[in-house]
Amino acid sequence: MLSNNSELRKEYLISILVAAVVAVPCFILIDFRTGLAVVLVTLLIMGVRLIADHVRYRRFAALSDNIDRILHGAEDVAFEEYREGEVAILSSEINKMVIRLREQASQLLADKRFLSDSIADIAHQLRTPLTSMNIIVDMFSEEELSDEKRFDLLSEMMTGLNRIEWLINTLLKMSKIDADKVFFEGKPYKLKDMLTRAANTLAVPLDINGVALKMDVPEDAEVKGDMMWTCESIGNILKNCMEHTPEGGKIEILVKDTPIFAEIVIQDTGSGIDPDDIPHVFERFYRGKVALNTSIGIGLALSKMIVERQSGTIRVANRPEPEHGAVFTVRLYKSER
Repeated sequence: MLSNNSELRKEYLISILVAAVVAVPCFILIDFRTGLAVVLVTLLIMGVRLIADHVRYRRFAALSDNIDRILHGAEDVAFEEYREGEVAILSSEINKMVIRLREQASQLLADKRFLSDSIADIAHQLRTPLTSMNIIVDMFSEEELSDEKRFDLLSEMMTGLNRIEWLINTLLKMSKIDADKVFFEGKPYKLKDMLTRAANTLAVPLDINGVALKMDVPEDAEVKGDMMWTCESIGNILKNCMEHTPEGGKIEILVKDTPIFAEIVIQDTGSGIDPDDIPHVFERFYRGKVALNTSIGIGLALSKMIVERQSGTIRVANRPEPEHGAVFTVRLYKSER
């Protein structure tokens, strides 16, 4: 290692020349003993430095070997601890870098697995309505098919197409938010206007399912944010509540307005949420134990993304006994947290 280092060879050569320049005049002008002492002291200093350089470069070689092992996939590499000196600093920094790179590699692997699982989930969600529509298309070719049956099949096909359209649009919205391509406005708006707009989008399905919707919202309740995106978030929550509320049930929207935040409580009289599912309700593609067959598991995930990107919070729980149903609580803060 030392013999291959041209810089060190130059330094040793310069040291020898300097020692010679000092020693020769001592031999000539003073006496032999003084000159010999200068030579011996010079050799001693060079010897100590040679040993120190040898030890230091052995440590550098060990660091280099460890780095090479890591580059070839070794996971059990541990860097030797040094108490002081430039080798200790270098070893510490390399160790920090390796830990960081391992964390990034682990995160990339997790992201890769998540992407793979997501693609599989999306493919599964698309396959189900597409398979159904293929069957419907084959049934349309039957000559004995009555007009009434043909109308029912057409209605079923439209339902499948609407499901695919909703899935694709929701996934596109989530991908845009993930990529920070969505700009959330910070304009003030009335909560009652936003909640009314969200409820109106579900007016027909609510009527068909026989579910009543009641709101108790202060007229002057106001927050800052993006009204349209927040409306999308609340709409997904209302849709989830509607799907799990039986005919004759009801959904209530209650708003608590404070100087710091506005709290929106959405509760239904449905079947509620299994306690094991509550921590996972807002995860993408998660379908709980009481999920419908048509459930995809991304609506609530999108709601959470929208609320949190506006510095809000969202949580879910079951209504306290003896009542039944789920309770979604959304807090929208009036100033940036």
